[in-house]
Amino acid sequence: MENCAKPTQQRAELEKENEEIRKRGQDTAKLYVLDANETLKDITQKLYENTNTSDAVKECIQKEKRKFYLFSYDSDGFAVKGYLSLPTDTAPPLPLLILLRGGNREFGLPYPRELSIQPGYALITTTYRGGVSEGKDEFGGEDVNDVKNLVEYLPTLEKKLNIAFHPENKYMIGISRGGMQLFLALGRYPILQQKIKKAVSISGLLDLALAIEDRADFKAFLTESFGYSSDEKGRAWIAKRQPLNYVSHIKNIPILIAQGTKDTRVCLKEGYNFLEALQAHGHKATYVEIEGGDHVLVNTPDFLPVLMDWLAQ
Repeated sequence: MENCAKPTQQRAELEKENEEIRKRGQDTAKLYVLDANETLKDITQKLYENTNTSDAVKECIQKEKRKFYLFSYDSDGFAVKGYLSLPTDTAPPLPLLILLRGGNREFGLPYPRELSIQPGYALITTTYRGGVSEGKDEFGGEDVNDVKNLVEYLPTLEKKLNIAFHPENKYMIGISRGGMQLFLALGRYPILQQKIKKAVSISGLLDLALAIEDRADFKAFLTESFGYSSDEKGRAWIAKRQPLNYVSHIKNIPILIAQGTKDTRVCLKEGYNFLEALQAHGHKATYVEIEGGDHVLVNTPDFLPVLMDWLAQ
């Protein structure tokens, strides 16, 4: 097995980056405010005026009249929040990207970026329970229901906004932890495989046991925040959340796995292990490895056209 362990200097850089993500998440949380009894709100102008919004998103709002909505939906009795990015210059029905976030709670909280403004596509995402939403994040536990319930909420959102999503062209994209959520959702709820046309993992957390072995800081985080322990109980905790354990439940849905060689958070071997498991079950997944690509391929914008081309095939 290749050595996935991170050198001391790299771990220090990772913690510095984590602190920046935490601060950014605290600021992003202000975007997710709904008044009492409010379940849907237009946040387009608020985004346009926010200094954290990229020029590309602002230009899309100004020139293409793209709209952004904050919403909350019921998931097992909890009000879970998310946002919708909606092109107004595209005739319905709209193809839909369903983005499954990385991070947890305020850490890595979704904020509209380039993937949210792809021409002709709507995009929807969920924050999962916990943080800015009601309930408690279980990191691959009952929070996976938030993915299923988001898909089930789509018809309600269509009625509220008088829009139509394409009945077939819905694509689920999981980044980092979202890769784990993606395959847990598809495995636990096979009905989703009939509603989603293609599935994409970008720098996905695809081998939880290896990730815990690889990163002491990640192991400590799971122990402190989510009750993981290095005993029989902990092994059961992993087994429930291990994407590899759900591969046999995944049938014919096309899958793309993308990774970067300079990812300091997710070891490349996680993707290799998951790809091998898929192939062992007769699944012909597509694999893309980006030389020099960092975590979730932030530093490789050229990947975005590759992704969109694959979705359109």
